[in-house]
Amino acid sequence: MDTFFNVWHYDGRSAVRRKVEIQTIGRQFFLLENERRHGPFSFSDVEYVTRKENVHVYGLADVDGWRLMLSGPVPSELSELLPAHRKYGGWVDRLGLGKATIAFTLASAAAVAVVLLSPQWLAPLIPSSVDKKLGDALVGDFGGRFCSTPAGDAALKKLVNSLDSNPQDLQVEVAKIDMINAVALPGGKVILFDGLVKQARSPDEVAGVLAHEIGHVREKHVMQALLRQMGLAVVLGGVDGNSGALVNNMLAMSYSRNSEAEADAHSMKALGKAEISPVGTASFFERLSELDGSARSGDKGQGIAGYMSSHPLSRERKKAFEKSIVKGKNYKPALTATEWTELKTMCTQDRKAKSGFGFDFE
Repeated sequence: MDTFFNVWHYDGRSAVRRKVEIQTIGRQFFLLENERRHGPFSFSDVEYVTRKENVHVYGLADVDGWRLMLSGPVPSELSELLPAHRKYGGWVDRLGLGKATIAFTLASAAAVAVVLLSPQWLAPLIPSSVDKKLGDALVGDFGGRFCSTPAGDAALKKLVNSLDSNPQDLQVEVAKIDMINAVALPGGKVILFDGLVKQARSPDEVAGVLAHEIGHVREKHVMQALLRQMGLAVVLGGVDGNSGALVNNMLAMSYSRNSEAEADAHSMKALGKAEISPVGTASFFERLSELDGSARSGDKGQGIAGYMSSHPLSRERKKAFEKSIVKGKNYKPALTATEWTELKTMCTQDRKAKSGFGFDFE
């Protein structure tokens, strides 16, 4: 049975709007214009384009500019053959705006959760060989900035051995950079900046900071932060020629509060096992709290770059290390006076070590 409906039509070849009549025959239709008949066309090729006021506009697949325009309510007989109206598009129209909004919100939250949480379970899956190769590629000899003297190296080795049960997995160095900072890098590499060593008043202070950075290594925080900030491609694909820029980025990246708390807990446990007093570390953070402003109530602690730019406020960490002090325990110094002097002056004694903060490696 043939059915006829009046519509407006553009054929896509001219800008003339034509008043035509649709003749439907099953799943096909013709457009009748005076004595001419255009078609046949298949309803399966018709696409819903838009709605302008009370006019529904349809197009034809693969024919630019072809349009059918139906004003007012579309007769049910024709509506059943035409594609469904779209207000927002695709799945939004199918679900409805309310449900689509909820679905989008949940999907966005899930995506954020994946970005934030996936490094925590993905980092342990990265093979240690990949971790080490990445660390070697990134660090190398740190642009010749590592300090070395026989006595200073021996003192540093003694300190590391006392704080970790598997020191052979670590590479701890002192870099000739006059900045109060320390950093853990891939491959079990930990770098103490000479500015931090010189600022410390005892080897116990350095021991606490070093144990904290070792904690980042042991808890896989380094790889987690690297995955979160720079992505899996850098980890698995290695680095390009601009490794210095990547190291700079890693020095600037920060860990989550949970990671910092875990590293501090590791430090306190390591100090306790080595029978090194946490008093020194608490004292170190007390002095830093004066520099970064966190010792003053309500201060945001933005006064110092370097160590405090990538670590929690010194005041809170000072309190945590003070609470870990065991009253009456017979603590012993991390290094002898001679060993401490050798460690503290090793960068001054090593005239071959380069100094400075730029990491523009060749």
